[in-house]
Amino acid sequence: MRLTYEQDVRGHSVVDAEGSVIGEVEQLYLDSDSFKLAGVRVKLRSEAADVLGVQHGLFHAGFLDVPAEAIQSLGQAVVLRTEARNLVRLT
Repeated sequence: MRLTYEQDVRGHSVVDAEGSVIGEVEQLYLDSDSFKLAGVRVKLRSEAADVLGVQHGLFHAGFLDVPAEAIQSLGQAVVLRTEARNLVRLT
C-alpha cells in the first residue's frame, strides 16, 4: 500500500540526468510498511510529456509516476538517475 505526502515537496522541480527540468513534484509516495520513499508523481512540462508520449492538453497536464529506483536525490529539486526518455520503461 502506498501513502501520499504532498506537503513541503509539492512544486519542487524534477530534473533528469541530462539536466533538463521535466516538471514538478505533484505527490510523494511512501511505502506504508517501511515508510520509505516509493516514488513521486511528476506533473510534466508539455515538452517532456511529448517526449514521453504522455497525453496532455491545454487544460490538462500530463502526469508520470516515477519509482524511487529512478531517483538519485531528493532535496530542493528531485534529480533523476536517467534521461526523461527512459522513464517510460521504468514505470
